[in-house]
Amino acid sequence: MRNVSHGRIRSATAIAAYDTQGAPPMSTRTKRFNTLSAAATIALAGLSAPAFAGHAYLDSLNAEGNNQFIVKYRSGSAPASSPAAMRASLDSAASRTALSSGKGGKPGLRALRQMILQGGRVVATDVPLNRADAAALMRQIAADPNVEFVQRDGVLRGLEIPNDSKFSSQWNLADTAAGLQAPTAWNTSNGSGVVVAVIDSGIYSHTDLNANVLPGYDFISSVTGLPDADCSTMGMSLGCGAPEDGDGRDANPDDSAKIGHGTHVAGIVGALTNNGTGVAGVAYGAKILPIRVLGKQKAGTESDIFDAIVWASGGSVAGVPANANPAKVINLSLGAPLKALCNDSPGWVSAINAAVANGAVVVAAGGNNNEDVATVTPAGCNNVISVAASNKSGSLASYSAAGATVDVTAPGGEQGLSAAGVPSTDAYNGIKSRVGTSVATPHVAGVAALILSAAPTKTPAQVEQILKSSARPIPLSKCSKGCGAGLVDAAAAVAAAVK
Repeated sequence: MRNVSHGRIRSATAIAAYDTQGAPPMSTRTKRFNTLSAAATIALAGLSAPAFAGHAYLDSLNAEGNNQFIVKYRSGSAPASSPAAMRASLDSAASRTALSSGKGGKPGLRALRQMILQGGRVVATDVPLNRADAAALMRQIAADPNVEFVQRDGVLRGLEIPNDSKFSSQWNLADTAAGLQAPTAWNTSNGSGVVVAVIDSGIYSHTDLNANVLPGYDFISSVTGLPDADCSTMGMSLGCGAPEDGDGRDANPDDSAKIGHGTHVAGIVGALTNNGTGVAGVAYGAKILPIRVLGKQKAGTESDIFDAIVWASGGSVAGVPANANPAKVINLSLGAPLKALCNDSPGWVSAINAAVANGAVVVAAGGNNNEDVATVTPAGCNNVISVAASNKSGSLASYSAAGATVDVTAPGGEQGLSAAGVPSTDAYNGIKSRVGTSVATPHVAGVAALILSAAPTKTPAQVEQILKSSARPIPLSKCSKGCGAGLVDAAAAVAAAVK
């Protein structure tokens, strides 16, 4: 997020959307809003022998409930070969450990079994210990010069692999160096209880999405589209921005202009998962609130989008029924690459600040023309999490915006016949691959939903901090222009949220 100064109020402005192929020139009076369509692997590293004998590994301790440990005795030591010597070692450690107030006495400690690890023993206390008592006991065990190391005997669980037919092609979600690490995150959180607003082109009916879709709203106020001069200036045909449904604002967010962009974005966030078909969603337990702001040729107006942002977060908009399902996350896969646009449009600042004040995390696409994300609105606005796009190799995508003010990067795919896009839901119950920072953005929105599902009291600022602090840094060789904190890591983010 960035702090911005406030400048003069601009006149009403036309907005449109574009893909990675680029956009035509724009006048200083007309802004074209663009659909930006175009974790390191969590290593289960083998436990290596510590540099010094008697090392106590304390990081894996729980706050409560620690009662089973692995003790590795040095090869050739008396405890490693003699049960009596081992018993004496454990008894000595227990006798030197003073339990915290309320526990009373000394911990009982017994050997459970020998491990395949040479000199390794599984030992247990007679009662579960809190973190402080367990750490004290482990340090006393490690004080024996015959002990090589001691650690908590942690619990692992099977990692769920969805049975969706296209999941094998979803490199973007995988537990790999270039993927989102979603399968590991799903063992803790799936986004349940969180509403994600997708402010975009509306939505298609889709069997792999419908069950997760809430009643939304169509915020396109024009019936005929944008003024001819605006469409012409942007290199678009007359009638751009028309809703194609014959009316203005209403409670039907269907994609009447047959764009498909909003449906693709929604599927990345919350496609049904483990239903044997289609693709998996990042936060498949979350609900999608579809809000339509982009009409024919992916064009729309700032004023419609401002209203949509406020309404999505639970704010009141004149003439529009109250939102029964306020969103905790707002996805904006659209943008306008004009310098200092936020400084020059208090409407953006007001709308975004209102949404954040209502408790919504706002995530926006960085841009698809290799621009500096600071020049793109709304990604360059204060209180917005800006997103750059990476490709299947984990590098910054060739088209992606970058720069010092990028917050995070997420899988967006790459252009070209041999490049990999990101598959998601499309028209007629289909699956289609697209590329762009529009594609990267819902990955981040989805992870934000995972965080809030696991830790519902987190504020938007705390969610942003978790996303950044848990991201995997991208090497300079793969991103020389600035990729923010790095590649978003769903598993690490959820783990940080529940600490």
